[in-house]
Amino acid sequence: MTATETMSAEASIASLATELRHLIDSGRADDALRRSEGLDPGLKESPEIELESARALARTGHLERATARATTALWGFRVKRDVRGQMRANLVMGGIAFEQGYPHAAEHHYGVVRVLATALDDRQVQSKVTNNLACLALQRGDFDAAEALLQSALNLAKDLADLRAQAETFHNLNITYRSLGQFEAGSKAAQEAVTLAEGLEDWSMVALALGGLAETGAWLDLGEHQDLLLDRGQAAALRAGDRLREAGIGRVRAVLALRRKDNAKAYEFAAMARKLAEAVPADVPIGECTAIMAIASKRQGQIAEANHLRDEAITLLTRMKAYLETEWLEREWGAF
Repeated sequence: MTATETMSAEASIASLATELRHLIDSGRADDALRRSEGLDPGLKESPEIELESARALARTGHLERATARATTALWGFRVKRDVRGQMRANLVMGGIAFEQGYPHAAEHHYGVVRVLATALDDRQVQSKVTNNLACLALQRGDFDAAEALLQSALNLAKDLADLRAQAETFHNLNITYRSLGQFEAGSKAAQEAVTLAEGLEDWSMVALALGGLAETGAWLDLGEHQDLLLDRGQAAALRAGDRLREAGIGRVRAVLALRRKDNAKAYEFAAMARKLAEAVPADVPIGECTAIMAIASKRQGQIAEANHLRDEAITLLTRMKAYLETEWLEREWGAF
């Protein structure tokens, strides 16, 4: 291949990667996946396209395939000595590991990203990885660390006018404030996330933010308004083709049913959400749904099943180091 042909091929790859990135970031990951799968092998197997394919697969809930694509992309960037590409691949791999419930792997990838982003003075990636490290802090129940990291990430995202990063950060602030019992602040942060995500037409993010808003609303007696929020969230998840977000909406429906003491519905919603999470697969959501099923079973007097489900949930959540979820299960179990 001549130098001119090489430059032409690289330009085509860069253009396609930008197209795929735009589709994914605008909430059309299913379209991006179809576009990438239809490419010629020479284009599809470039690390730039492999990485965007991995992102599309992750957004649509195909986490194992996403891991394989992202790993291939990482090795491709290493062969090319592309440090920025390696940084981006590690960021994607960290996110997939987090969704799968592997916090140590996620922390490893994010640590690599932080070092490379600092070396490259890439403030946008610094914002993203700081937000992601806050998610890990949230998962282990370190709310002070999470809040500090999120405020830092939000300041960076605002400086960069990165609206999607702001939406993600506001969503995570909602979870943090809710965990601290600051429900009004959490609801306000969640609404900011919804507004930003809807403006971007990122339907996967819309579903995530609406689920968070409805869950925080459980503590503010919003009544039927929460169900409307969840209906909107489910529609957004379906529009994005994101089974993981659909499972998340189902989990919140189950949590709300528990609070309303409708234990049969709570079990039903949690079982359906667990089935969706198992299809991804995503271990932390599976554990969360199993924990809800255990509580609902105990409240209905089905003690043998409840004990079995509780043991299953604790084993899974402990292995995933999902301490916040494990503590919730133990608290609810002891309260009845």
